[in-house]
Amino acid sequence: MFWWLRLQETWMGLTHRKTNLPRTDDRSQRQQESISVLLVSQDEALRHSLCALGHVYRWEILTATTREMAIEILKLRQMPLVICDEDAPEDWKKTIRSIAFLPQSTCILLASHNAGEVLQKEVRKHHGYDAIAKPLRFQEVADRVSFAWAWYKSGCASWWGPPQVPSLTPPFPGSFPGKNG
Repeated sequence: MFWWLRLQETWMGLTHRKTNLPRTDDRSQRQQESISVLLVSQDEALRHSLCALGHVYRWEILTATTREMAIEILKLRQMPLVICDEDAPEDWKKTIRSIAFLPQSTCILLASHNAGEVLQKEVRKHHGYDAIAKPLRFQEVADRVSFAWAWYKSGCASWWGPPQVPSLTPPFPGSFPGKNG
């Protein structure tokens, strides 16, 4: 009985402290951390779906129909997240690589009908972050964008970019001291 009373006192103290904390306005936090997304796609249905989702979550959605248009937007403005459509008229691999090689860091997602593990590895091989299944399922997109946003904010996107050209040539056989070639 003694322990039950102690547990009750502790629980009541915790809940009382929680109710007396100053309230934070969730809307002001969302406005401060507004997520900006650039969609590279000619698919009007995909654009409308993502814009609807952006309206619900208060994301800023910009769209580009070509790779060149997307690169121009990215040169003018830092966009933390880019969603590239697999069915874009240009090759999605070239689009992802050309965006990844821009000076600013960007987290790139690929929207594809086959968003399996094999495609995710292929996306990462071309300096993208992840793949999203089409047709868009709102909860999946919200989760993937949230994870990508957290990953971008953590600073990981800055080292995720294209591989740097090594300044030293790789060693050739027999170049290490004490080794017989």
